[in-house]
Amino acid sequence: TAYFAHSARLLAQIAEVIGRADEATRYGELADHISTAFNNAFVDLDGHIQGDTQAGYALSLHFDLLPKGLRPRAAHHMVEALEPYGGAPSTGIHSTVKLMLELSRWGYHDRAYAILQRRDMPSWGYMVEHGGTTIWERWDGWVEDRGFQNPGMNSFNHYAIGAVGEWFYRVVGGLNPDESAPGWQNFLIRPLPGGGLTQARTDYRSIRGLIRSDWRIEDKAFFLDVTVPPNTTATVALPDGTRHPHVSSGNHTFHAPLDGFAGLTG
Repeated sequence: TAYFAHSARLLAQIAEVIGRADEATRYGELADHISTAFNNAFVDLDGHIQGDTQAGYALSLHFDLLPKGLRPRAAHHMVEALEPYGGAPSTGIHSTVKLMLELSRWGYHDRAYAILQRRDMPSWGYMVEHGGTTIWERWDGWVEDRGFQNPGMNSFNHYAIGAVGEWFYRVVGGLNPDESAPGWQNFLIRPLPGGGLTQARTDYRSIRGLIRSDWRIEDKAFFLDVTVPPNTTATVALPDGTRHPHVSSGNHTFHAPLDGFAGLTG
């Protein structure tokens, strides 16, 4: 149902861009009807979603299915849904990256970093520490004291849970396109450090050229070097809330004191 609503909304946006106004209206109304039905069937007045799963909250929030007034409550319930699993994800193919993105989006940035840095099962760290050189299809593709999962569905080089790479680009690196300006003509660079990380570099070879975010923490300050391709502009946002709009092409350096960083540890 969540993906049905999302697909209808995307189709409405596509129709609007290519000048098919009637179809834009038709599919926009369809998306609204699906969202309404979803809320009537599965969501209570306090933002609880039937099933009370991390995935249910993450998908509903990511696709903006919930009334705006309920979204902060649903985000809180999403964090509560981590507790029965000791802070570990219980998400899979469709919802792992959504969980990470929505934790950061709604101010629970520290919880996303905590999931990233786990070393026990289920976690990416568990894969690495048990011989993984690529992302597994299943969190429990191989488990101590049991061995391998069912070979009928147990890839050890799989996109699904590895889709969290989007969170790395958008949150750790801070690279986010401006959806109103296709092809990265304009974009946002907003890295959000955390989890004790002291440096990170993110490169994206866009259709317009190399975009780079390269940050480090030293001497109680945050330093950010960015590369903006020709004929593009960027808005650079530092973790202390400082924003630099209309940054033109070229290489630029920004810095800010560590004081006031939200979610920064270490």
